[in-house]
Amino acid sequence: MELLPLAPNTPHFHAALRLYEAIHGERPASTEPRFRAHADHTGYRGFVALDGQEVVGFTYGHDSKAGRDYHDQLHADMPRSVATEWLTDTFELVELGVAPARRRTGLGTRLVDRLLEGVTRRRVILTTESDNHAAQSFYEQTGWEAVHEPFVVSGVDMTVYGRRLA
Repeated sequence: MELLPLAPNTPHFHAALRLYEAIHGERPASTEPRFRAHADHTGYRGFVALDGQEVVGFTYGHDSKAGRDYHDQLHADMPRSVATEWLTDTFELVELGVAPARRRTGLGTRLVDRLLEGVTRRRVILTTESDNHAAQSFYEQTGWEAVHEPFVVSGVDMTVYGRRLA
């Protein structure tokens, strides 16, 4: 298994979009602009996992900054003390996707570990659906803690997870 950078305008980027579609039931045409915009954010890092030529996982994130929708929505929703702790000097893990046949093999952990190597922020945050118990279990077993819930996005209850890096 090889981990390579996830960058726009590469075949691996488009394969990651197709994997995202398979996992989430969304069309790459609707997610591609979002993935591309995130790649332009300060501190962007992303990786794909290749098994031969097949993309079987991906992850990416970037620095959390005031003025960006996600950061500002979280800041408005969280109690002040939680926002101060978790949205200061923070990296956002935006996406993690692993092909269903490759789950529970350690690939998700490898991808997250690689993504966070070299991140200079003191904390990292992410959100996952509150009823996605498999994802919650994964994050809790790998050192994350629920720091705020519910965080409602487009009518969906989400749980905000955080992890201290330094």
